[in-house]
Parts: sequence; structure tokens; C-alpha cells
Amino acid sequence: MISKRQPCFSPKLVYLGTLSLAVFTLGCSDVPTGDIVPTSPAAGVAKYQGKPLEYYQIQFIPEEGRPAAGITDENGNFTLGTNDVGDGAPSGSHRVAVTYVGPPPPPDYGVTNFDPIPPPKFKIPAKFNDPKRSGIVVEVPEAGKTDLLIELN
Repeated sequence: MISKRQPCFSPKLVYLGTLSLAVFTLGCSDVPTGDIVPTSPAAGVAKYQGKPLEYYQIQFIPEEGRPAAGITDENGNFTLGTNDVGDGAPSGSHRVAVTYVGPPPPPDYGVTNFDPIPPPKFKIPAKFNDPKRSGIVVEVPEAGKTDLLIELN
């Protein structure tokens, strides 16, 4: 009997691993993870060549302190969180990184659904994955800003 070898990994596991790594990375800063840092409202839209970025993680990384992150929806809208989901970002200057994470897994994933993560509608240059190479710097004022535009070109 000839049997097919199953792949060593599932695309969904890669997605979950990437998301877990991103969450873990957000916790790695000079600020102890138990401390609540002050934040300002921070939200906006992310686009690549005028098209909304669907299901990308937007990371704001300050020079010091805890980073903030949020995931875009199907229209490219995102809300950043630092201490909790959607609670904003620390005020000040932030380098920005943009990484594709894919849509959220369906509720039945891992039980009956093992579909691979769909690829992005279009690919962005790899430099945008690295906050030091992306060339994008955003200022979050103390009063907050909810109309941020992250435009990748």
C-alpha cells in the first residue's frame, strides 16, 4: 500500500506560530509586562499603492518602552493596542512594521477545518516587515490620533 506523507506543518500552524511570536515579541521590552503604560488613542487605515491592506499586523515600535500593534480588517482599518486590545499606543515617535498575518481562523479550525491560510491579495515589499528598514515613522500625540494613514509605496 502506498501512503502519502503528510506535511510536517500546516499553514494554519504557521499562522498561529507567527501570531504567537508577534504577541511574544510585543511583550519583550524594557517595561515589565505587568506594568500598565499610559496610552493615547491610535487608529487608522493602512494601504499599499492606494489599496487597503487586509489582515496585516501594524506594529508601532518606540525607541524605548512597549510597542503597540493592531490587525487590519478587510478595509485596511486598524486600532492599536499596547496593554490590551485596542487601548492605543504610547505617545511619541514610532517606527512602523507591517506584516501579513491572514484572516482570523474560523471557529471550527482545528476540529473540522484545516484549510490553509489564504495568501494576501497582493504582496508588499519585504522591507516593510522591518521597522528599521520600512522608512515609516509615525508620531502619536498625547491627545491621540484616530485618523492615521499608513501608506506603503
